[in-house]
Amino acid sequence: MGAFTSISAAVRTRTGRKSGSSASARLMVIQRGRDLLDREMKSAETVGSLKRGECLYYFEALPLDGVEDLSDDLLAPDELQVRLGFDQLGSWEPELALVWARSREKGTIPLALDTKLTDRLSGDERVGVPSTDVRRVLAGSGDTLVRRMLLVVVTYDAPYAGTDDPIWVRVKTAAGIVAHHVVTDTPQTDLEIDTANIYDIPVEVPFTKDDLALSDTGEIRLGIHGSDKWVPKRVLLFGLDAASGAAHAVVPLVRLSDPGPLSVDATEGVASMVLALD
Repeated sequence: MGAFTSISAAVRTRTGRKSGSSASARLMVIQRGRDLLDREMKSAETVGSLKRGECLYYFEALPLDGVEDLSDDLLAPDELQVRLGFDQLGSWEPELALVWARSREKGTIPLALDTKLTDRLSGDERVGVPSTDVRRVLAGSGDTLVRRMLLVVVTYDAPYAGTDDPIWVRVKTAAGIVAHHVVTDTPQTDLEIDTANIYDIPVEVPFTKDDLALSDTGEIRLGIHGSDKWVPKRVLLFGLDAASGAAHAVVPLVRLSDPGPLSVDATEGVASMVLALD
């Protein structure tokens, strides 16, 4: 058993005209009715917003003695409840939320994933509900079949760090290329300076993390089509055990900070890079 050292989330807001908010939301972890964690998703590492169609990335390091009983042995879906809250007078309508933690003993631990949130959240009960459940998931293992992926990226807050060029993700195992997807324009502010994004990445042939770790030719590669340089600050990739609908298990595949700039112009960066496994 080890204490959680950090808690993170990526949330995406629906695209309806009144779905977004300029306020902040809350992340709560509850065990049998007792709050273990209740944090405003607003830290020095928070990037993005709750505005309509946008993504917010939240990361917060946890003090070793500051979160009682929040540890990596509480992994079963019935052990913990994960909720999003909004106590402002306006409203906010999230559509997707992915929540994970880190511990020194077990590394990245996916806690909850819901890709079809429907509640309108508000501190005004006449407008919406104050909080909503995020569906708990199991932490997948090396032999969990990955049938689709979620890519979470944060772009640096620096001049010329953003790009208008498309990026791509390719997964290769000993059997060949099992996923190759070009990320095109979405309702989000895609890959611009000081933004966060979350993207669905389809998988053509299901694979496992072990297929990558135990093969000399297995790799996950991130690349760009174009010379408009992109400078990611964080790159995270998660594998889901369901090709569509609700996932039961989520596999942490990649967790990188400062991987370097991407560009097909060799004077600006590299056209693609291999992403180390988490």
